[in-house]
Amino acid sequence: MSGKIPSAVAGWAIILVVVALFASPVIVLAWSLADPASEVWAQLWQTRLPRMIVDTAVLLITVVLGAVVVGTSLAWLVSAHDFVGRSIIGWLLVTPLAIPGYVGGFVWLDTLSTVVGARGVRSIWLCAAVLVVSLYPYVYLFARAAFADQGGDTLAAARSLGCRPLEVFWRVAIPTARPAIAAGAALVAMEVLTDIGTVRLFNVSTLADGVMRVWFDSGNRGAATELASALTGAALVLVAAERLLRRGARRIRRAGETPLVPRTLSPFRSWLTLIGSLMVITVAVLVPLVRLIDWTLEATRSGQAVTVAGGIGHHATNTLMLAGIATVVCITIGTMLALVVTRRGRAARVVGRLATVGYAMPGPVVAVGVVVTLAALDRRDWLPGGFILVGSLVGLVFALVTRFFAVGYQGVEASLDRLAPSTRESARILGSSSVRTAVTVEIPAARYGLLAATALLSVDMVKELPITLLLRPFGVDTLAVWVWQATSESLWAQAAVPSLLMIAVGMIAVGILLTALERGGEFTS
Repeated sequence: MSGKIPSAVAGWAIILVVVALFASPVIVLAWSLADPASEVWAQLWQTRLPRMIVDTAVLLITVVLGAVVVGTSLAWLVSAHDFVGRSIIGWLLVTPLAIPGYVGGFVWLDTLSTVVGARGVRSIWLCAAVLVVSLYPYVYLFARAAFADQGGDTLAAARSLGCRPLEVFWRVAIPTARPAIAAGAALVAMEVLTDIGTVRLFNVSTLADGVMRVWFDSGNRGAATELASALTGAALVLVAAERLLRRGARRIRRAGETPLVPRTLSPFRSWLTLIGSLMVITVAVLVPLVRLIDWTLEATRSGQAVTVAGGIGHHATNTLMLAGIATVVCITIGTMLALVVTRRGRAARVVGRLATVGYAMPGPVVAVGVVVTLAALDRRDWLPGGFILVGSLVGLVFALVTRFFAVGYQGVEASLDRLAPSTRESARILGSSSVRTAVTVEIPAARYGLLAATALLSVDMVKELPITLLLRPFGVDTLAVWVWQATSESLWAQAAVPSLLMIAVGMIAVGILLTALERGGEFTS
């Protein structure tokens, strides 16, 4: 008995420490909602706040609806139909994840300006279109997994009752996949709320962009904190809406049930589906890649490929270093928390989820919350040698991990949930300790979930912009910051080189992600 109590205490101590560490920046801002600064809000309301609210709402609704329509439709086409090139198309439709929205944004901004003229190109509607083609893969991946889980018997029964293919889609497939589609839509919504690079290119004034402008232009951190708290409120509303839409257990295909068999399309419809899918890939991936390569060659010929201090090596090294450190920290702590939580029951799971609240918050919100939290620690002068957390590499990594911790934690947790409890019990009966069971049984069983989470984290970390812009130490500039600085001055050719490097890393990570998902990894939110 005495041996079990310390183990339980240690497990709960780990859970509470991790939760306190990663939830504190968001809790700090959420607490500020209870005591708003009326003078700051009055000033914001008299200036740009009404437009920010309207633009944020319009952009959010437009992009989420567009991504759901595009992502769900493509997932159904690939899951339920057999057509020319289906296998390769199914993979290519995920590749837009590797292209940051702000990269696709400046490519299409220049492309359309050349074709139709600059007037009217910078609009909220074109901004929304760029974000839709950049973000729909989130919905696509969730919806495709949900359609595969439905199995073939349910759909065959609906067809036998006289339902046409479109009726089967609307009346059977969509209602069953609703929780998964809602999860993908929630990820899209959070990406829209956190975006600053794309919206700045198209002169769309959102709340996230407002936080950045107030922070950099006026230096008023109090006003930036108040705006960030408003974003926190919007994010909490989105989380509540997503959970409401996901109510009800996810349907898992029963053992022995016939898997979903794609229906062979006629030659005409097969080629039509292929052409439609290729059009999406062309807009989202091919055109940006062609333009970026063209600009890179042009910049290289003119000797302007590198126009920033430090050059390619400096920015690439910083990007890989930050992404690597933050990813390793996320995966390591996330795995440890998932292992502890799965052994402590429902209460531990509920408490452990609090550590992932940063993923439900926009990047600027997390950045402001981290600054407020670390500044409070710095004022206490607890660290030796006068070390200051605000503006340090440690502070930046902490913010990145706070923002993306959910990806590492939930990816591992979902994979561990698929491990039969009897397997753990067998290891314990044979005298294996908790640590040995984790190393020899649980972690190997969750390896594809770990791989998928690592790949997805790499994609997110490499293209992350707002947190790095706000918190980077002096001299630590990333490829995303380079693109931001170049596009802010409309230097498209100078932004092409770092953009291509980010896309190359992203494509590798997307390939690893797809491999992991095909072999049993989980894509979770």
